[in-house]
Amino acid sequence: MKLQGISLEEFRDYDSILYVKADTKRLKAVEYIYGKKRVLLNKEREVRKTKSGGFAQSKYQEHVKWLKKQTLNWIEEHLLKKNVLRDKYDRIKIEIKEDRLRDHIWNLLKKRETGKRWFEKFRYERLEKGFIVGGKDKKSNEELLKRHLDKGDLVFHTEMKGSPFFILKESKDEKDIFRAALLTAYYSQDWKKNKNHVEVMYCYGKQIYKRKGMGVGTFGVNGKRHNMVVKKMELLDLIHGKI
Repeated sequence: MKLQGISLEEFRDYDSILYVKADTKRLKAVEYIYGKKRVLLNKEREVRKTKSGGFAQSKYQEHVKWLKKQTLNWIEEHLLKKNVLRDKYDRIKIEIKEDRLRDHIWNLLKKRETGKRWFEKFRYERLEKGFIVGGKDKKSNEELLKRHLDKGDLVFHTEMKGSPFFILKESKDEKDIFRAALLTAYYSQDWKKNKNHVEVMYCYGKQIYKRKGMGVGTFGVNGKRHNMVVKKMELLDLIHGKI
């Protein structure tokens, strides 16, 4: 898929992006939703061309001036038409050369921009290399693993039921693996109920599966699982900001 108007980093970081490109003659609006591209608008206004001089050339110039004056209304008419745009986008990008026109369109659309990267909807922590992101409940666990899990990610869950899923992205460093396990344990029901050591398993994203009939937020694991015990003292240190 060829990206238009956005960078690869933006494509990866935002769940929903709106890109608008406009000038006197053309209006194009493209949205990227959960990695899928859709052209919403691709409009072109007819501008009569003439190589004639005299009266014909004068009429052509008047026509272009009129089009320029009507450009804002033309863009608004199509762009803000009912059911063209979503209610909100995580990111909005506008490519319009004329400052006044660009500013006006941005003022019309800026209320639709949340400014949130996809992982900000979850629990997350930035690392020196990569980041950790985890679910908050069954629904967000489902969304996290279905939409944002890559085969090479590490996935964390407690052995006892009632745990969020956490994902470690772009790192396999031992200290980052421990940090992801620590957060998984801290937000688990095991820790909340027992206040003791918590056993955490982790595996690769490619081992995770979802079968028909599995409940929301429930997934299975194929193959070998790694286990580690997060100690009570380590969890208390996290609470007191020591680690």
